[in-house]
Amino acid sequence: MSGEEGFLDGGLWLACHILYAGGISRFLGTHLQGSRRREGIFGLLILGGSLILRMWAAGGNVPYITHAACSHILLGILTAAVFGGEMEKRVLAAVLGMVMTELLWNFGDSFFSFGALVLIGCVKGKGEAAAVIGPWMGRVCTVMTYGAGIWAVGRLSKALKPVFEGKRGSLYLWLSAPLGCLLFVTDLVNWGASNGILVQNWMKFGLYENQLFSHGAMCVFTGLSMAAAGFFVFGTDRIVREEQEREQYRAQAAYYEMMEEQYGSMERLRHDMKNHMLALENLVQNRQWQQAVEYLREMGQMGAVGAGDEATGSLVMDALLYHKRQQALKRDIRWQCDVRVPKNCPVKEVDLCIIAGNILDNALEACAKLKAQDGPFIHVYMGTVKSCLFMEVQNSMEMGEGGGPGQDSGKAGRRGKGDFRRHGLGLGNIRAAAAGYNGAVRVEAENGIFTISVLLPMYRT
Repeated sequence: MSGEEGFLDGGLWLACHILYAGGISRFLGTHLQGSRRREGIFGLLILGGSLILRMWAAGGNVPYITHAACSHILLGILTAAVFGGEMEKRVLAAVLGMVMTELLWNFGDSFFSFGALVLIGCVKGKGEAAAVIGPWMGRVCTVMTYGAGIWAVGRLSKALKPVFEGKRGSLYLWLSAPLGCLLFVTDLVNWGASNGILVQNWMKFGLYENQLFSHGAMCVFTGLSMAAAGFFVFGTDRIVREEQEREQYRAQAAYYEMMEEQYGSMERLRHDMKNHMLALENLVQNRQWQQAVEYLREMGQMGAVGAGDEATGSLVMDALLYHKRQQALKRDIRWQCDVRVPKNCPVKEVDLCIIAGNILDNALEACAKLKAQDGPFIHVYMGTVKSCLFMEVQNSMEMGEGGGPGQDSGKAGRRGKGDFRRHGLGLGNIRAAAAGYNGAVRVEAENGIFTISVLLPMYRT
């Protein structure tokens, strides 16, 4: 290769990798906690690292598998270092980025090379001369391969957005493991191809036909691999979302059943009010004051109108908060509640119950782990803030669950210190319900206090 051709190939490689660095940076920034500045830093670092690896591979006899492994490690380390968000999510984003680009480039390279060979065969005839793709044809195939791969990654990025939302960290790792294995197998296949291992039959066909078979086999392999990866990722995401919907439905059914039970008790109380009044009148006439007080207390408990109830403006929320307050009192948890649901609130009562119910369930679970002398508490607030419905719940928690020193969460929409992975589908349901109103969810865990805030615009966009 002449110096001019070497310079041309180097410039072509640099141009393609600049586009690749921009594409992969944008992909990671879309799904992780990032900014334009972080994307730019990542792009420069991945481009510089790739250039160093290329010079290292050109300067010595470096096996393909070693070069590929170093490239993957570089991308993974830079993703974890530059972007924010859950570490499990960063792992999945890095693995998905590597798998997509590797498979798309393999497919594109084999597809365009296959087409080039067919075109050369039509011009030169089938023979050993036709089995060699010239330098200019090779450069055209390279540009088309990189361009198609980067374009496809950009298109897939929007489709993959739901995969990175509302899931537990363990699920991100579970998705990453099979994709990592697929990436390893792809690297092994590429290593074999780089060492001249072809799909061939020397007894029947010549070099030209064997080249076609090899590129065709690579197209089939990468095509099936992309299909398998797509079915796995999107299928798993669909299963998880269906489970979340079933969880929401169960929560909805439970809250309405609870509401029916509580207000059924009140109806029975009203029905028996005449008899109760006669009994109370008899106790008062006989000056049995203590018995009268006890009788009134029992009536209040039967009708779910005990002292401390909050009139929220929503019958459903009244029943929900009463039920949760009773659970808190049974566990010696201090309960403080100030909830006002505005009239004509556009937020559906079922969504309010899903949000408030999951938050309070998490709060009760966290407080139940504390001893009575630790003073467990739950503070609930809901009201209107600048045309938005604002809800905030604070509860005490074990320091080891997220309030321990030195545990920086570094997660989007979260501040302070803490580990929020234990909330499971509950937090996912809260985020999903809030997302239906273009709302925001913010969580914080620090100094043994867990705080979650939900802001819901009271209008549809």
